[in-house]
Amino acid sequence: MTRFTSPAVAGALACTVGMTVVGASIAFGPLLADYPVLAGQAWRYLVAGLVLLAVMRARRVRLPRLRPRQLGRLVLLAGTGLAAFNWLLIEGTTRSDPAFMAAVLGATPLVLALAGPLLDGGRVRAWTLAGSTFVVAGILVVQGATTAPLGALPYAVGFLLCEAAFTLLAVPLLREFSPLQVSGAVCLVAVPLLAVLAVLEPGADLVVPTASEAATLAFLAVCTTAIAFLLWYGGVVRLGADRAGLFAGVMPIAGLIVGVVAGTSAWTPVGLAGSLLCGAGIALGLRRPTASARRRRAEPAADAVPETV
Repeated sequence: MTRFTSPAVAGALACTVGMTVVGASIAFGPLLADYPVLAGQAWRYLVAGLVLLAVMRARRVRLPRLRPRQLGRLVLLAGTGLAAFNWLLIEGTTRSDPAFMAAVLGATPLVLALAGPLLDGGRVRAWTLAGSTFVVAGILVVQGATTAPLGALPYAVGFLLCEAAFTLLAVPLLREFSPLQVSGAVCLVAVPLLAVLAVLEPGADLVVPTASEAATLAFLAVCTTAIAFLLWYGGVVRLGADRAGLFAGVMPIAGLIVGVVAGTSAWTPVGLAGSLLCGAGIALGLRRPTASARRRRAEPAADAVPETV
């Protein structure tokens, strides 16, 4: 991809396609309503990890050899961005409207715009921060106004932090390893964590899926996990965590469009307005400073140079 396009364009395309796949998969959620959620997620990440291992083998890419600190970061990434994320989603939606959890998750672009540069030792980009604000507003418009009991708030905040951790904790690993290596490793590490949570969660754990449930789990494993992880982490490498976060605004738009096509959602002026806000925010957030602004930042102020006599 980068042979024919700039890294920024390639990163934007990767994030757009990845978030479109994730957003479109929302329409398949009802097909797994009767299947144990945590056990299903464990199967999903296992299959995705095996698919990514097969891709590594075909491309002759080795599994990452992790130092203790890197292994700890990978376990933390899998524990928060994958295992805890799914657990908080389940627990949060039992205490509130799922739309409330989705609305809180919509703040992800703003969190990444602020935390990404700060954790990386860089400077917060003003255009990215402004664009993230538009994206968050657009997501809230698409999701609609929603409220929830006060008891659901800790779950929603934890849900948001785990989503941000999925990107922020991966950034140092992506400096050492490829998106393929990080994606495969984090999927495999998440499997035992989710299996333990599935055992602890009340209800059945090992259930033979129906044909539709098996097909849905396979789609989630291959497309929403293996392919989407590769695309997302590839976009993070090219754009940085802050600007990649803007493309979280693609997810609710894709989900809305698929819902309209499938007949499960209705296209409304409010949905259109929210989608346009998200698109405007992404375009604004990707804007680069002008050459004169970059020169002003690079040049020392004239009054900061001591005069010689």
